[in-house]
Amino acid sequence: MKEKIKSQLVRLVGLKLQYAGRTSNLFWLGIGDLVKINRRGRIEETAEYALHIQCSWRITLGNKIIVASRDFYSPNSQWDEKNEDFNWDIKGNNRFDERINTFIKDYGQIEVLQVDSDEVGGLNVTLSGNYKLEVFPDSSEDDEQNEHWRFYNRKENSPHFIVTGNGIEKV
Repeated sequence: MKEKIKSQLVRLVGLKLQYAGRTSNLFWLGIGDLVKINRRGRIEETAEYALHIQCSWRITLGNKIIVASRDFYSPNSQWDEKNEDFNWDIKGNNRFDERINTFIKDYGQIEVLQVDSDEVGGLNVTLSGNYKLEVFPDSSEDDEQNEHWRFYNRKENSPHFIVTGNGIEKV
């Protein structure tokens, strides 16, 4: 599994991180040149490569965690527990929304320097500026319904490379 993952994601080396964000608790990153694609009859500008992560992950700078997967479920620094109910899934409410925006805005054009993997589908992506993205599947469920992460090329509309609890799939 390790070599198959590396052979797919090595395409990212030398490319820039264009954006990062979330849909519910799915963390997504856009990497590579911006390209125009036709999506459902509309022309959209998007990064060539997409990495969607649905397992545990973290972005570190040296020995400090900058933003991580559990930040989805923690309130942002402006939350007032006396006057508000915390709903993590509302855009802007959680610590992830706050921290990822600061990370992308403050550190601008981050480049992928190296990609490594392990035998259970984990990723280590070394980024410029001494940043690192670590992705680590954290479930023992071994079926294709348990998706850890996926990688695909939007420009080529190629099959998605998906790491699940049951191994690697292409769809």
